[in-house]
Amino acid sequence: MSTTMFLVKYLGTSLVAGVLGGLAMELAMWLISRAGLAKGDMILALGSLLTKERANAYRVGLVVHATAAIGFALVYALLMVTLGYTHMPLSFMLGLGVGVLHGLLVSLMLVWVVADKHPLEEFKEADLLVGLSHLAGHVAFGAVVGLVVGLSPL
Repeated sequence: MSTTMFLVKYLGTSLVAGVLGGLAMELAMWLISRAGLAKGDMILALGSLLTKERANAYRVGLVVHATAAIGFALVYALLMVTLGYTHMPLSFMLGLGVGVLHGLLVSLMLVWVVADKHPLEEFKEADLLVGLSHLAGHVAFGAVVGLVVGLSPL
């Protein structure tokens, strides 16, 4: 396979994996919030962290989250290609594993560092359940990225 064809497949797969993985992450976190296990809106919290106010925060958060999801899917897919784990079930398992590690890191940072410095009062308290919600979201992201990569022509 030519380098150009590989890059087209890699970029296309990563784009689809990032969008679907980001949606899966948001769905997992929304379901946890809806069930009353943890409170918060990650997209609004992310946007307001950057804008320092509620106005336009959701739109900014959505753009940043979508961009980050695609960027992280590029990294996850590159790791899978580099390790030779581009076929099911290995891509799915690697996606789950990287999602767990990524989620642990983000959850710890969120609970211990970010929440204290958040400009909106409603997001200043991030307890263990909020951290676990982010962990679950990142695991869902990794699983979907692994699934998309495993089903792709990479």
